[in-house]
Amino acid sequence: MRIPPGEGLIPAIGYIRVSMMLEEKISPDIQRAAIKELARRRGYRVTDWVEDLDVSGRTFQRKIMKVIADVEEARAKAILVWKYSRFGRNRTGNQLNLARVEKAGGELVSATEEVDARTAVGKLTRGVLFELAAFESDRAGEQWGEAFQNRLARGLPPLGAAQFGYIRRGRVRHPLYHDRTLAAPEDGRERYEPDHASGMAGILADFYDRWIADRNFSSLADWANARGARTTTGGKWRPGELTRVMDRGFAAGLICVHHRDCRCAKPSSCRNKEYHPGAHDAVISMETWETYRRYRKITSALPPRARRAVYPLSKLLKCGYCTNTMYPLKVNHSGRMGWVCGSIYRKRYDAPTCGTRFVTMEAVEEAVQQALVAWLPDIEAAAALAAAGLRVVTEVEDSQPEVLRRELERIDKALQRQTELLINDVIPQSSYEPVRDKLLREREAVLAALAEFEDLPEPIDPMDCVPVIEGLVQEWDSLPSDRLRNILAEVIDHVDVYRQDPATAWIVVHSAWGDKRRRKLRSRFSKWQSRETVG
Repeated sequence: MRIPPGEGLIPAIGYIRVSMMLEEKISPDIQRAAIKELARRRGYRVTDWVEDLDVSGRTFQRKIMKVIADVEEARAKAILVWKYSRFGRNRTGNQLNLARVEKAGGELVSATEEVDARTAVGKLTRGVLFELAAFESDRAGEQWGEAFQNRLARGLPPLGAAQFGYIRRGRVRHPLYHDRTLAAPEDGRERYEPDHASGMAGILADFYDRWIADRNFSSLADWANARGARTTTGGKWRPGELTRVMDRGFAAGLICVHHRDCRCAKPSSCRNKEYHPGAHDAVISMETWETYRRYRKITSALPPRARRAVYPLSKLLKCGYCTNTMYPLKVNHSGRMGWVCGSIYRKRYDAPTCGTRFVTMEAVEEAVQQALVAWLPDIEAAAALAAAGLRVVTEVEDSQPEVLRRELERIDKALQRQTELLINDVIPQSSYEPVRDKLLREREAVLAALAEFEDLPEPIDPMDCVPVIEGLVQEWDSLPSDRLRNILAEVIDHVDVYRQDPATAWIVVHSAWGDKRRRKLRSRFSKWQSRETVG
């Protein structure tokens, strides 16, 4: 007996998903028609349609989560899909989210795989269908992984995406899908060639030169937009897009991919990257690329406000007693600028304060310049001794990366041993899982620590800093503060500030190559500076 329209119909939500896999690009209209027929035949009333277009079922970070929430909030009693695979292809996600739907009194219904999930046989059938969907996803993932490695071995971007400043040869646009391409044998093998004809290759090279000189992505984006340069999608440049394009290193002839040993769930946003040689021609030198990476590491470690510094020593000064950052402070009745330990700003949180309170900005800058000048003859003398073969060679312990690699090897062997014990029924599953999880957590921690060391640039040669120091000393008063701050960060790691009493203060300047110098601050402390309210 057919249910009269509008009477007793079960409210439901129609869910449509189109996957990124080529063989799964089933038209949304086909899915919608099948769901409508199901609703007519089974007595459902579709109250809303939700579409996830070009989205993989391997993740549940999509609109289906809102549909599940609507069922939990009693806005609908059922979720109608074309096939169970449209709901998801992730085993764990399928079980957890289907349990949420059924716990709320809802149901998941397939238009083309009709089973009665209220019975034992129906639940088994639905489980088999979900397992088949997960299997197909795993199989496609393995095939994609093979294609990924094949393209990487050929020096091509694994995703085959367009690259700014380059023209992709050997491929033509797909006639049906705008985001796909087909092989074009008449154009030769697939390759990327610098786009010198339009001038975009030159602009890409200028990105690095201008950023190294200015280190400001915002002004660089404005410069690129003013010259008519557009992204590969035709949009205007933004600082974030510039950062992503330049950090990939494609302009240096490299291919940037997610680190093969990292097992995180978000490879696209993970910072654990590795670089492979590409088959394309570089538009910048490797020296420029290494300089860019070194400066990027310095600036990315700074807070956003310090990247456009108002004062030359912003975020370089630290309290020598408590290691808190020193902050600028202006004394109202004299107008004098100085640096104060950040611990005084933590009084409201009942945090203890240290001895370093206030030192004048002028005295600190003068002492830093003196330390830089004092370094020059020592650096040149050490270089002369090294050139004469008089450098003393000492035996050193294993480096930290080597220790981490051995620890990683130990963990991998322990994991393999635990797996073998489980397979041979020596230990039960209940004993295996806690040990496995503990070892996996240790492995992730070691990989994260190892990635930090592998990302470190080559040790700095003090002789390379000599022209930088000479330029700093000569142009200190003429350079703008933000530019001066960026150059100082190339030769100075940080500066420790000490103040023993109102008349005695000194700094310890730590160089970027590991040396340090102590310089006494010229005494310019007046009576008001000795008062407890200030110092």
